[in-house]
Amino acid sequence: MKRNAPHATGSITATEGDETLDESFDLLADPDCRAILRAADTAMTTSELAETCDIALSTAYRKVERLSDTPLLVEGVRFDPDGDHAAEYTRGPSDATIEFTGDGVTLTLDIPDTSEPAAGFETTGVSAD
Repeated sequence: MKRNAPHATGSITATEGDETLDESFDLLADPDCRAILRAADTAMTTSELAETCDIALSTAYRKVERLSDTPLLVEGVRFDPDGDHAAEYTRGPSDATIEFTGDGVTLTLDIPDTSEPAAGFETTGVSAD
């Protein structure tokens, strides 16, 4: 699975003609994707998401990859002291608003700032050596 840069914090707006709008609505219409987003309120690996959501691992990998290409799911790294680091995912937006205007549909996602630089220093069992 590819690594992508973290999505920005604040509000992200997608409008008619924006691929993110269509892709986000397609993903939100998928029951497996909604289950993954519900479960991803805390950081989980794809295997953990598959188990929690009771979906096949291969399906989970496909859905997580699609979700992480949008602001809906954010990819991070779970560091392991043995060097077996794993990708982990959390839900991106804390809130979403859909507006219907004369120009079409607008989807606004509110992405909270969850960057906590000190959090990495509180991890037990991880050494800089």
